[in-house]
Amino acid sequence: MDTKCFDLQFHDETNRQQVIKPDEIDLTNENKVLISKLSIDQRILNSIKGSLFGLAIGDALGAHVEFRPQTYLKENPVKDLQGGGTWGLEKGQFTVICCGTGSMLSYLNLS
Repeated sequence: MDTKCFDLQFHDETNRQQVIKPDEIDLTNENKVLISKLSIDQRILNSIKGSLFGLAIGDALGAHVEFRPQTYLKENPVKDLQGGGTWGLEKGQFTVICCGTGSMLSYLNLS
C-alpha cells in the first residue's frame, strides 16, 4: 500500500528544515488518488464515525458552559442541550472544534 501522501512534506526538500503546514499542502489529484486507494476497514471507519458523532454531541452539550468555573458547573450541571454560553450558540450548535474536524474530513473527502 502506497502511503506517500501521509509523509511529511517540506518547503525545501534539500535542507528539510520547514515542514509544510496542513493548510499549505498541495492536495493534487495524485494525492487524492493515493488516499482513495487506501484499504479502509469498515469496523475502524465505523469507530471513527462514532467517535466523531460523540465529539459533536459532547461539544454541543457542553458549549453553553465552556470556560465556566467548576463552582458554576457544580451548581448548574449539564442535563440537556441549551443555547447561549461564551459563544452565544443556538441550542444544539457545536463549537469551532467540531467545525475544524468537519472541514478537515471534507478536505480529505473522508466524510
